[in-house]
Amino acid sequence: MSRLIFGWLTWLASSLPPWLGYALADLATGPHWYGFPERRHAVLANLAVILPRASRSDRVKIGKRMVRSYNRMMYEFFRLPHISRDELLAAVDVVGKEHLDRAIERGRGVIITSTHLGNWELGAVMVAQWGYALHAVAGVQLGRWLSGAVRDTKTELSITTIAPEDGFRKILRALEHNDPVALVVDGNLYQHGQPVEWFGRETPFPAGPGVLAQRTGALVVPAWCERLGNGRFRITIETPIDPAAFATTAELHQAIAAAAERHIRGHLDQWCIFRPLWPTPVADAVPAAAGLPASTPTRGRGTGA
Repeated sequence: MSRLIFGWLTWLASSLPPWLGYALADLATGPHWYGFPERRHAVLANLAVILPRASRSDRVKIGKRMVRSYNRMMYEFFRLPHISRDELLAAVDVVGKEHLDRAIERGRGVIITSTHLGNWELGAVMVAQWGYALHAVAGVQLGRWLSGAVRDTKTELSITTIAPEDGFRKILRALEHNDPVALVVDGNLYQHGQPVEWFGRETPFPAGPGVLAQRTGALVVPAWCERLGNGRFRITIETPIDPAAFATTAELHQAIAAAAERHIRGHLDQWCIFRPLWPTPVADAVPAAAGLPASTPTRGRGTGA
């Protein structure tokens, strides 16, 4: 049943003229922003950390653009299975692909680190279209009832999905075969992660990329896929981070986190994270989420991560 529903959604998205699909996605921004208060609360709480000097109204404007970007990404995601390879390649500009090619040539695998920025799913499909056997680590997607259908679709797009509960074994096997592994590093606040300085706060950051890189010698390649306009994208692949260049694992984790922070800051309105990533004081988070001035007294508890 989930496969049929997902197939219907992809057919519906692909049947719409792109101008109409994007218009509907943009039109849903208001209902999405006001209809999901927990998401709105989380966005404003995160922006309070990232942009501490910005006014509440400016944070709201950015937050709405983040929601709009997510709506557009969802439309693009459901349309993706029906886009031809030629159409896809024509829609995407690529900067720095030589960094990935050279890293693969070393023969020790590559760890691609990315964030939920722009259209990260399309970026993964592009890597597979270049002929690389991409393995992407992903948990539940679009809810448990659709997650299996999403994984099946990714398999059809030449992407192998590795579940977090599979542990390092499948990832290590992929790296041993010199295949690239994609990891998004901004999805959750990891209670048992490696502490790093992220957006000015000590933050538990996922240790997986650094640990895997040091264990296997694989290079870490930061990358992101930004939306340039409706149906237009740019994938940027940065110079690899070599684990051998760092004296400690903590320094390597910090370098990976710094790259992710740089990407997010540079494209904040396309960052699609809707859960609180840091414990936020009541005075900062609750008034903003409720649409009140920061000085307005409120009662209740703030949201902790």
